[in-house]
Amino acid sequence: MQFEIILKNEKIKSYRTIVLIVLLLNLSLFILMLFYDVYRYEAASAILLVGIYIFMRLYFIKKYKQGNYLDQVLLFVLAGCWFGLQNYYMVIALVIVGVLYHFALQKLQIVFTTQKVMKLNFPEKEYLWNTFNNVILKDNILTLDFKNNHLIQAEVEEPTNLNEKQFNSFAQEQLNQKPASITESV
Repeated sequence: MQFEIILKNEKIKSYRTIVLIVLLLNLSLFILMLFYDVYRYEAASAILLVGIYIFMRLYFIKKYKQGNYLDQVLLFVLAGCWFGLQNYYMVIALVIVGVLYHFALQKLQIVFTTQKVMKLNFPEKEYLWNTFNNVILKDNILTLDFKNNHLIQAEVEEPTNLNEKQFNSFAQEQLNQKPASITESV
């Protein structure tokens, strides 16, 4: 038996706001570069490329009704623009922010099996059942109470077809099992 639970990521709105600020700062720098003859064509092409990408994303969002125009690829497009301007520090910074943003947008996914509890998003982590004092799902709130006094509480993403009673009885059954001794497993 196995249960898969997806938790709400409450910070996605904040992450998107940060990326919007990064986008606006980069666009303002490109606009400022338009006033310098040395960078005029590169800056104009960067603004055009970013504009085309954003309008393309908006078209696909409207057509398929999914996603957001502030995705991690936008940061890589900006990095490509700075690469064309030979500003490698900005390239490195935007690539790092893009990779971190990619991981931040992942769904928070936890899988409960009879052997262990696995957190599947980055960084992946596995917990044995004997590391928990209690695991409970009540009113769409998942609580993981560790023996080392750590506590994780998070809201389960809607809609859920998870039976709370069945999950809680499964978790209690796993918590009440005695760990197999070394001689029994040999």
